[in-house]
Amino acid sequence: MLPGFGYSRGGERALRALAPQMAAEGIDLYVADYISRSGLYDSRMRLARFFRDARLERYERVHVFAFIAGGWTLNRIIDDNPLPHLATVIYDRSPYQERAPRIADERLPTLTWFRYGSAVSDMARTSYYPLSTRGVRVGLMIETQPTGFIKRFAKAADEQGPYHFGCGEFAQRHDDCIYVGISHTDLYARFADVWPDILAFIQTNRFTPTADRTSPAGTMRLTDR
Repeated sequence: MLPGFGYSRGGERALRALAPQMAAEGIDLYVADYISRSGLYDSRMRLARFFRDARLERYERVHVFAFIAGGWTLNRIIDDNPLPHLATVIYDRSPYQERAPRIADERLPTLTWFRYGSAVSDMARTSYYPLSTRGVRVGLMIETQPTGFIKRFAKAADEQGPYHFGCGEFAQRHDDCIYVGISHTDLYARFADVWPDILAFIQTNRFTPTADRTSPAGTMRLTDR
């Protein structure tokens, strides 16, 4: 598990509560503490070190769920620091929340720096780098609701351009793609709600048949809601 900037005690409690169920299904949960105040480069080095220290090569198959910052961190290091037996990567993506780093950097620079150092600023200035490793199954889980932070800065979010929800809009090849009607904040606290789809993808390379695969219509501005 690669949590991001929204990971809090509530998210930690939700994952801890789910860990026994994961274990019963044959999955050991690792949550990487990798985000560095020094920025994305040091975050990537910390993540590579975490992979080595956790000795993940012991497992026949390794599966990764990457929240937004996790994707920005993971993909750049895989070529130079291959993760042994990597079988699956599921990415959490959001047309709304992916605007948050730039908003935080521009509107709340001092507060953001005190809390996260250079990491948010780096992400705001760094384009997404897609995973291209062969043989790895990739799933996309796209949030369709904005967080309270994005609602608060709706005008600033709208100013970054139209919102595109199509699975092909995220610059990432994928084997399956679904939509979840919750916000980024809620996804941490309600991770158990999406776990059945994650487990299905791990086991079958597809999310559940009942998962929502219909993209939200239009690119409505938040200030028009």
